[in-house]
Amino acid sequence: MHSELVLTSPEIKKNTSSNLTDEDFNYISSVQAALLQQSPRGAQALMWVLCGAVIVFLLWAAFAQLDEFTRGEGKVVPSQDLQEIQNLEGGILSELFVQEGDEVTRGQVLLRIDDTGFSSTLRETSMRVMQLEIQAARLQAEAKGTNFAGGNFDKVFFAQENSVYRSRQLEFKGKREVFSHQIAQKEQELTELNAKINRLKVSAQYLAKEISLTEPLVKEGAVSEVDVLRLKRQMNDLSGELKSAQITLPSAKAALREAKEKFQNLELAFRREAYEQLNETINEAARLREKSEGLADRVERTDVRSPVAGTVKRLLLKTIGGVIQPGMSIVEVVPNEDILLLEVKVRPADIAYLHPQQKARIRFTAYDFSIMGGLDGELVHISPDSITDDSGESYYVVKVQTSDEFIGPDGLPLPIIPGMTASVDILTGNKTVLQYLLKPIFKTKEVALRER
Repeated sequence: MHSELVLTSPEIKKNTSSNLTDEDFNYISSVQAALLQQSPRGAQALMWVLCGAVIVFLLWAAFAQLDEFTRGEGKVVPSQDLQEIQNLEGGILSELFVQEGDEVTRGQVLLRIDDTGFSSTLRETSMRVMQLEIQAARLQAEAKGTNFAGGNFDKVFFAQENSVYRSRQLEFKGKREVFSHQIAQKEQELTELNAKINRLKVSAQYLAKEISLTEPLVKEGAVSEVDVLRLKRQMNDLSGELKSAQITLPSAKAALREAKEKFQNLELAFRREAYEQLNETINEAARLREKSEGLADRVERTDVRSPVAGTVKRLLLKTIGGVIQPGMSIVEVVPNEDILLLEVKVRPADIAYLHPQQKARIRFTAYDFSIMGGLDGELVHISPDSITDDSGESYYVVKVQTSDEFIGPDGLPLPIIPGMTASVDILTGNKTVLQYLLKPIFKTKEVALRER
């Protein structure tokens, strides 16, 4: 009866699978035939589609990459520290050129300190240096025996030194004339002394001959003995005078040599004195020139300038005529640099994944991210140790450098200034979707079936 049902039912044959022939149905049970009759083609197709979708998803998940980020909150800080502008010497505030909030450029004068005392001392020192330079030129001319020329010197100072030069030259010439006269006098004395000695020698020769001729006449009685004695006395006086002249001769020669040496040393002494004064003058000029440079620096520092381009944050003295103490902070300037840095707080649990040169994406809370977008950045510094705030929370401070100092479209750039807060995502790596999905399983596997 069962086989009859199968063979005679045309409805069953109509709904059977195309993979089974009529002969196949003759050999299967009615229950199986009923099951085949109830399996539509759409269900099988859906099954295959679902299997294919799972396989495609697994393949996509195995290759599709997801970026991993470490997120932190931070704020914009200047690339340079806050500039506290001071003055070394202090003084009295005479002029104030800026107000709090003003934008200033590098080297711009912010305020001026009264420089009356410094300027007066500088002028006096500079004039003294100029005078010493002209004096040195005059002494150099005296030392070398050359003429003293004006050059590019100040006319008043040159006239003064030229007067001194002429006076000293006249004095030098006067001394030369005195020594020349002394030499001539000594030479004259020596000449006269030599002539006297020669004359006394000749007279002594004649007197000796006269005595030798007179003595024989005494024996003959032609001449008295008194005459001979008188001749001998004259001879004795003549010999004494000759010896005295001969003794005086070396002294006269020495006096002449001394006079000549003094004449020769006069010019040497004059030049030596000029050289000594020249060295002293050069040293004094160098000392005053150095002092003048220091005074010029002081005068220059009375114009207090901004060392950086930035914004005036605070004026610590606003009263004209107020006293500025030496080394006192006067103005605080927040630098505006082309490079912007963000100090970002990162949890200690995330710090192991960070290293310099990692890329970052910055979203500023002051601007709508969906409209203005964000800025790209780069991690440039990681603090060597964690910091604990007043609430007891620990964190690391990392610094991220922005790629630009403005945000928004090129036609309407919006500035980024110190103090703005931002959310920073630092790219630490990537993983596939499959790894992300399997992470809980692997994590559970590591801790499962373990007992303490």
